[in-house]
Amino acid sequence: MFTKRLPFLFLFLAVLSSFSGRAMAQSVQQQFVITYVEFKPADTNTGAQMLEKLAANAESSSGLVNFDVLQQIDRPNFFALFEVWTTAQGFSDFQNSSAAQATLLQLSDVLEAPLDQRLGNLLAGTVSTGSQPATTSQIFVITHVDSDPQFVTQTTPLLDTFVNDSRHDFGVQTFAVLSQTPTPNHFQLVESFADMQAFDAHVSAQHTVDFRNSTLAFLGAPYDERLYQVVNREQ
Repeated sequence: MFTKRLPFLFLFLAVLSSFSGRAMAQSVQQQFVITYVEFKPADTNTGAQMLEKLAANAESSSGLVNFDVLQQIDRPNFFALFEVWTTAQGFSDFQNSSAAQATLLQLSDVLEAPLDQRLGNLLAGTVSTGSQPATTSQIFVITHVDSDPQFVTQTTPLLDTFVNDSRHDFGVQTFAVLSQTPTPNHFQLVESFADMQAFDAHVSAQHTVDFRNSTLAFLGAPYDERLYQVVNREQ
């Protein structure tokens, strides 16, 4: 009787181990955050200094992996913050700190629209986390991809293939796709390139053209691609 139950016992333990492993992986999953920032044009310089102050505050926080302040190339009063934290709790602790709250309150006076914050998890790809200082030629790209909810299962594998193909393009430093935490049909492509020439070569590559063609019917909103330069606080 005991020997007959052994296979079931081993199967149960294997399933339990699998669930425990998934729970552990989820508990240590990094928290990615993209925040879109729009300043009143006349207050762009003041706003940029406040964002740099926020980034400096973050650097003294435990759990920070990366904090980039990005300025949109074609609209200089538009910025984005790209943050990576070891855990969601680490990000929450920083957001609720007195230093962060004070800076965020000051920001409200120079904004032309509320901060648009998107929390996400890494689905595929690799993210460079500032091991090398940004250069003036570097191009950072954030693309909001809005899949129609009924086509998420079709869109996700196409994004995964696109990321894996693009990671090997010349001049690519970062190429990853994030899933927006509360809205699983919203994705963010996060990319960085050595220069504009590398970006132009990427968007002209056949795998990029194929991706744009194959996803068009599944999108619920226009493909929102924005180009930035990193604000280097060391300069």
